[in-house]
Amino acid sequence: MRKIIILEDLEDQAQHLMQMLGRYGKNHPDFTCTVQHYASPLLFLAEYSCDADLIFLDIQMPDMLGIDVARKIRQKDEHVMIIFVTMLTQYAIEGYEVRAFDYVLKPVRYEEFAAKMDRVCRILSHQSTELTLELRTKEDVRRISADDILYLEVSNHDILIHTGTETFRQWGSLKSYEEQLQKSHFVRCNACYLVNLKYVRGIVKDTVQVHDDSLPISKSKRKEFLAALAQYKGGSR
Repeated sequence: MRKIIILEDLEDQAQHLMQMLGRYGKNHPDFTCTVQHYASPLLFLAEYSCDADLIFLDIQMPDMLGIDVARKIRQKDEHVMIIFVTMLTQYAIEGYEVRAFDYVLKPVRYEEFAAKMDRVCRILSHQSTELTLELRTKEDVRRISADDILYLEVSNHDILIHTGTETFRQWGSLKSYEEQLQKSHFVRCNACYLVNLKYVRGIVKDTVQVHDDSLPISKSKRKEFLAALAQYKGGSR
């Protein structure tokens, strides 16, 4: 069950998107979702709990421009997919600044909408995983989801497993963890780091921005890493 938010001040436009989602669901029985509609960006930002999979964001809102709303969203939620709804293609360029997934033009046509949703569903299915790791600490044994891991790092003869809130030191090799995570979305950026592509914020020269950290990309791994990242993010638009 996916959670979708429509941020649109015009009621008829919001209803049109809801009808599109309903039609898409009828044509794709394996797709189910809950939908929330907000007419006010200020109310949405005050209430948003970072639990949505996809946000349809009108680029022209009465209280705040859509691009500014997107910046506020990114301060709270780095991972939600954003699709701008706009009458002007020029705003699509600005969307890259806030890592918008895509845009649709008003009036929204079903064929275009369905094509976008096909990509959304494909990428969300690739991003989700039920894989967990069993980690031993001084106090007990912990099980953590692979989705919660930012990256793994070689440290002397141990492996440091970084999450958003904790770092676990484990005995083992990076290769063994790479094998455990091979069906998930982890790729080496060099010999010492195994990165969860879910948390990649960008590439700056020879470094990859993972959450709040900058990790070096080696020459030998660069081509493979960038190709995997492009595939994970959905390829070229």
